[in-house]
Amino acid sequence: MVSLKDIKKSNASLQDLPPGLVAVFVGATSGIGLGTLEALAKNANGPRAYIITRSKANATPIIDNLKLLNPMATFMPIEGQFSFIKDVDSMSEEIKRFETHIDILCISPGYLGLGGRHDTPEGMDTDSALQFYSRQRLIMNLLPLLERSSSPRVISVFAPGFEGPIDKDDLECRKHFDNIKACRAASTMTDLMFEELAKERPTVSFIHSYPGQVGGRLMDHALASASGLLWLPAQISRYTVLPVYTHLMCITPEEAGQRTLFLGTSTRFPPTTDHGITGKVDGFVERPNGVGVARSTVMKDGQGNGVYRVNWNAEIVKDSKLIDQYREEGYGKMVYDHTTNVFERSLSGNAN
Repeated sequence: MVSLKDIKKSNASLQDLPPGLVAVFVGATSGIGLGTLEALAKNANGPRAYIITRSKANATPIIDNLKLLNPMATFMPIEGQFSFIKDVDSMSEEIKRFETHIDILCISPGYLGLGGRHDTPEGMDTDSALQFYSRQRLIMNLLPLLERSSSPRVISVFAPGFEGPIDKDDLECRKHFDNIKACRAASTMTDLMFEELAKERPTVSFIHSYPGQVGGRLMDHALASASGLLWLPAQISRYTVLPVYTHLMCITPEEAGQRTLFLGTSTRFPPTTDHGITGKVDGFVERPNGVGVARSTVMKDGQGNGVYRVNWNAEIVKDSKLIDQYREEGYGKMVYDHTTNVFERSLSGNAN
């Protein structure tokens, strides 16, 4: 476990870097994302941060508070509906108009419904879009800018360690849909997709991060979305059990934010390609004393693949036999092809 003391010290050393670190955030108007954005504002020297949000007006008070933390920083809201691939594309293009590189892409939209499948106009389940498809679209759109960073880092805050089986004939979980089943499948596909992307972009580090139990609005949203027979017990739990659980069992969004910023900046998580060859570096901040380089998901001849499944405490999640099996059977390429096909279908106007 990397201590919070070491993490804060590591983050504070960002002040020693030249100004201009560039970050893009999704899900940063509350919870873990906002905690990470605040940690960046407190610690980085004149950073520029893009905040993808459904409403610029809702982001305004957040940006006002961030400017108080760091008057030299720049915070720019990018408006759109993240669960729509079309909007993800337009938001990506807007960022590209302003930037020549991106250092950190942090994606943490928190949503877990309990009310069954709800499709977007593009034909994707909303949960699955927010947990997997829209994330991958944004990553793929912005990879050319990430490759221009001296130390590019992609962080998807989700559920490593909670992967579940995927059906190669039903990767979208349309048959007998279940929210939890779809969530676990999305976690599995995240691992496999990151490994495929890392093969194409070996100078980028990809981190699939489990933030732990964090006091925030995710569970409240999940309980609020319950319907039918689940509605009454969900509402009782929402106003009785949840507040006690949050107070006694969860870390704060502020702590989760500090820990996520560490993932985005520490040399603990190097990419595949050695920086001595490419001229790039493997992180903006040196590792704390006693903290080694993390083990990536695939190691060969002492070289990692630049992909990491990380727990809330910056330690590596236990290996998954399921992922090992899917990797051996070539499921990564299948998931990659499926994902790009879903993008094409969604943008074609054919929702089925």
